[in-house]
Amino acid sequence: MNAHIQETLIEIAKEAGATIPCKVCGNYYLRSHDGAADGKAYAMATNAWKNGERGFNRGVTREEVLAAMKRCIESANEQCPSCS
Repeated sequence: MNAHIQETLIEIAKEAGATIPCKVCGNYYLRSHDGAADGKAYAMATNAWKNGERGFNRGVTREEVLAAMKRCIESANEQCPSCS
């Protein structure tokens, strides 16, 4: 998966609320642990892929997109490296 798609998934995770800014400094995005927000991120990524939006193309499978979104969400910091 190319860097542009990875950045797109990070932005989708933010928009969906699956990652949220640190409540103290706001400089780092942290995992929200919100199941509904995670589900929304997966749905938004799937829809963008299906519609060919945000740089997605048919060279990437839906399964690859969902696996990459899972990695994106799960790799988000648990604690702010600046504030902890």
